Amino acid sequence: MKITDVRHHLTMDGKSNALFVVIETDAGVTGYGEATIHFFPRAAAGLLTDLREYLIGEDPQRVEYLWQMCFRSLFMRGGPVTGAAISGIDMALWDIKGKALGVPVYQLLGGLARERVRLYGHAAGMSAEEIAAAAKERADRGITAIRFRGFHTYDAEGIHDHASGVKQQVEYMEAIRKAVGDDVDLIVECHGRYDLQWAVKLAEELKPFRPFLIEDPLRHENPQVMAQLRQQTNIPLATGERGHSKWEFRELITNNYVDYIRPDVCHCGGISEMKKIAAFAETYYINLIIHNNAGALGTAASMHAALAIPNVELLEAPFVNRGGMDVTKPGGERPGGAASGGEPLVVAYPLPEVKDGYALPLEGPGLGVELDEEAIKATPMIDRQIPILRALDGSIRDW
Repeated sequence: MKITDVRHHLTMDGKSNALFVVIETDAGVTGYGEATIHFFPRAAAGLLTDLREYLIGEDPQRVEYLWQMCFRSLFMRGGPVTGAAISGIDMALWDIKGKALGVPVYQLLGGLARERVRLYGHAAGMSAEEIAAAAKERADRGITAIRFRGFHTYDAEGIHDHASGVKQQVEYMEAIRKAVGDDVDLIVECHGRYDLQWAVKLAEELKPFRPFLIEDPLRHENPQVMAQLRQQTNIPLATGERGHSKWEFRELITNNYVDYIRPDVCHCGGISEMKKIAAFAETYYINLIIHNNAGALGTAASMHAALAIPNVELLEAPFVNRGGMDVTKPGGERPGGAASGGEPLVVAYPLPEVKDGYALPLEGPGLGVELDEEAIKATPMIDRQIPILRALDGSIRDW
């Protein structure tokens, strides 16, 4: 089998922009991957164009060889653009291999390490009452872990102030805990916004409400600072959604800076690299809480990895939120097309079935997901303004 073409699509998948990879072969087997990275979509698409010539004529079943070719043949490499582009290629190659052999990708990765994957959903709102109601709605549908960020009123104003952020997150946490009770795990997302002293203060004030963990409390450029935070709180810490290869996770893992790492299969180098990151973390007894803000295709790749990797704790699942696709129906059902004035068109499908807060394995060979390329043509990517946050004095803050 030989690769005959490598294409990509910058498109809309439901309400979100997406970058999809399509790899065709002379055997008539087509593989799909996702390279979505929201802040650099055209940059990742450009690298996919540059990598195309590396792949044409190659055997798509040599997944590791082609991963190494795409990464090591780049004299300048690393970072989000390289990570996303190679992730999409890697997923598509695994999809081809599974389809060619007639088995799900998780079987190629060693088979089921677990029979289902525990999910966490999101809650958002512009007030404590609103976010608590959203959290309760998810809990009432059986979701057993819920993440919230807070900051929403300040985001709307383009502001991040550390003191105000801490106050709002604690207020929201108290309201959510009261609404969902003690049996739901709550994840406090900080988006890397706090300086150390404010992250310490947040952890202190959150402690009475028993958070499951604090996610990305600090900026990611200097992981050593996480060690200082860890010395001052016993609340578990997690980070890693901005990691783009095993090398970018090395310092976090070898120094035990966090309790959980959070690679994203669309960012970290794909399924192949996530397996390696996970195996590395396993030797330090660190589990994965997989970051995932993708639609059906990226979610499927995350699911196959999560099903086969032993040290996975949770998978992020924005698709279980109200207003998203109804995944309580087997396989997930596709909403109507945006062209007819209905719901935004979903071009990748299906999502996994969800039962009692867990996602069940997708059926079918490969990733078990199809792309509707005709629908893709009708849903071009929409330019979105890059968010900018400022402090009260007008200086730039992390988003």
